[in-house]
Amino acid sequence: MIGTDESMILYIRLFKTRKLIIPLLIIIILLSSFVIFQSINNYFDSIKQSNAYLQRQTPKLNSSFIQRAILIFYPSNQESHFLPEIRWLYRSWIEMMKYESKNWRTDLIIYTGEYSSSFQQLGCIINQKRLNNTERPQCRIFLYLRISKREISSLTQQQTILTHNGKKDLFNINIQRSILLYKKLKIYDYIDSVNIIAESYPTFEYYDFILKTDIDVFITSQFAKYVPLSNATLLVGRGGYSTQFNTRRLGRIARDMNWNYQNLTNIGSTW
Repeated sequence: MIGTDESMILYIRLFKTRKLIIPLLIIIILLSSFVIFQSINNYFDSIKQSNAYLQRQTPKLNSSFIQRAILIFYPSNQESHFLPEIRWLYRSWIEMMKYESKNWRTDLIIYTGEYSSSFQQLGCIINQKRLNNTERPQCRIFLYLRISKREISSLTQQQTILTHNGKKDLFNINIQRSILLYKKLKIYDYIDSVNIIAESYPTFEYYDFILKTDIDVFITSQFAKYVPLSNATLLVGRGGYSTQFNTRRLGRIARDMNWNYQNLTNIGSTW
């Protein structure tokens, strides 16, 4: 049998445990409610954003001639890894165009170092810009020398900026900028995914809209009926790359260095 003193001690322990459990349960309930509220709020925000930017195709828009391009950088020296991804992207592009207006054209533009047999088998053409609205959609390869390969001659101090089959008129390359990128960012593997936008304007200047994205994506049928509200609109994918603390700190650093600060954060790889 348990004595009176032992029973009292056990009762006190249970009472203390309950006193701890009840506040803990309250905290858990409050946190759960907050998470649910945030999720619902984010859901409705996404709907608002969709309604703002993802307008449905109208008969007038459907009859318009619209030229679009999907831009990607493809590291030719890593084909064994990225070839399956580019093939799936290519296939999704083909499937998407089945739902596209007959007056729309969407080209797949690939910036890479080599015109490999893989691209030739897919029917991609090399170093040819779109010239008119009626040409059928094409997979277009433009030979691009990635930043890490732009070596500087120790004798002439000249930098190699094009591949052996590259065409200078297809790119707007600022030599000083290119040298600076080579010296400062050549070890950053993803710089070329952004740099193609800066240097390759002649290859996509004809289009009304462009989509810059990565290789490991699928183009859905919804894209067949989508354009931004205006051709002066920049939309980006969202990523979790920053915090409020870092954002404020970067703003302060920019002001200290007398730089312009745009307060644009969490910009993903798809534009």
